[in-house]
Amino acid sequence: MFDAVHFLIVPFVASLMTLGILTYLGMHVLEREIIFIDISLAQIAATGATAAFILFPGGYAHGHDHSTMIPRIFSIGFTVAAAAFFSFTAKKITRISQETIIGVSYAIAAAATLFLLATAAGSDVHMEEMLTGSILWAQWSNLLPLAVVYTLVGGIHAVFRKQFINLTRNYHDKERQGSAALWWDFMFYALMGVVITFTVEFIGVLLTFAFLIIPATFSALFFRNWAFRLIAAWAMGMIVVTAGLYMSYSWDITCGPGLVALMGIVLALAAGLKSLTGGLRLSRGEAGEVRA
Repeated sequence: MFDAVHFLIVPFVASLMTLGILTYLGMHVLEREIIFIDISLAQIAATGATAAFILFPGGYAHGHDHSTMIPRIFSIGFTVAAAAFFSFTAKKITRISQETIIGVSYAIAAAATLFLLATAAGSDVHMEEMLTGSILWAQWSNLLPLAVVYTLVGGIHAVFRKQFINLTRNYHDKERQGSAALWWDFMFYALMGVVITFTVEFIGVLLTFAFLIIPATFSALFFRNWAFRLIAAWAMGMIVVTAGLYMSYSWDITCGPGLVALMGIVLALAAGLKSLTGGLRLSRGEAGEVRA
């Protein structure tokens, strides 16, 4: 038992850190009904890292060493550019839904990543790490960049929470959005892109998407109040992460896909319970709440 705790303590702390920020961002994403924004930004960040892998093979962080800045610079550059594009299209293009634009962007980024990887040696290893991450091999020193980035982004959201939440509440009401909406929308996407860039390095594209969407969806099934939903999402995520990491260690299964599958099972069971006890219907409510 002591060996398991010693081996899993760093991945557990890293998981809680990522859950803390991604769950909150996921509530905004769920309310805005742009569910695929996370996996799209994650894929775009991965495309940036892949470009670094191709252009600077000697400077790319192989294995579990996340210290080099080259892939991060590329990833952040790609995601900030995507943030500018998404915020512009959300404001200026009304005949095509934002979700459609995000989905097309994901498909293009995924295709570009596959094309780039096809030209490089060792691309199969890079592809696996990009999708599943390497959170089980994280070290305490690796958590410092995460802590700094998450604290800065969380602090900005805390200071300007009224602007971010107000934009999310009125995201589909173009008449209630002023000229400042474009700026705050860009800030939201850019900050989330930075968070995702650092997160994908450790937990991969799939688990990043799961952490952002599944706990937020779980809490929306049972609560309307924003604070209650956040607490419920954190609790669900912590329980699943604890069980999933231990199962991965004990049964020698891949950590990332295992956690995604376990979260999906818990969400499916919760949805079934909700449908049996009171029906299941999600719609946008007032004051930034989701009615269940």
